Amino acid sequence: PSTMSTPADQQTTPIKKYQFVRRLKSRLARRRIRKEDEKILRAARDDATIQTEFDLPKTVKDALPDDAEKKNNDGRAIVVTECTGTFNMIGCNKAWENLCGYAECEIQGKDSSILQGPETNYDGLRDAVSRLFEGEQQATVVTTNYRKDGSRFKNLLTLGPLRDDNGKLTHFVAILKNIGDVKDAPKYH
Repeated sequence: PSTMSTPADQQTTPIKKYQFVRRLKSRLARRRIRKEDEKILRAARDDATIQTEFDLPKTVKDALPDDAEKKNNDGRAIVVTECTGTFNMIGCNKAWENLCGYAECEIQGKDSSILQGPETNYDGLRDAVSRLFEGEQQATVVTTNYRKDGSRFKNLLTLGPLRDDNGKLTHFVAILKNIGDVKDAPKYH
């Protein structure tokens, strides 16, 4: 009879149901993360001692000028990454080197996982990158990063797209703002 389900139908339905549930859980988790991040960001923005608004560079040359003096006198801790694959870093400025403890030559070609550890807000980072790709707009997240020496700091991370003269997305820029050292636990790395 035609009303009987075949083994293939029985296998497809649970898989589709599983995929739907997984997508729904993922969306709900992203919504929860956004709400938690918004609460942390509001607290940071309400703190008059923390600068939370930055003018994001628009091009790689704006982010990492050829003029070494201009590049190294920028007080914003800036790192530029590729916009594909593992987002390997291509360069940074002196403020970023001072904050993170790595020299520019040490980070070129590496991904940002060198700054991450057990207390890093991976969900928030994934959500920020997702928002960045969805609208190619600036995204902000609070996370814990780790310096080269293993010490931790709370980081207000602002991500944005960099474009060429034709408006094509070429790279991403990240501006790191230390909003507090984390001193109550052992170092990592």
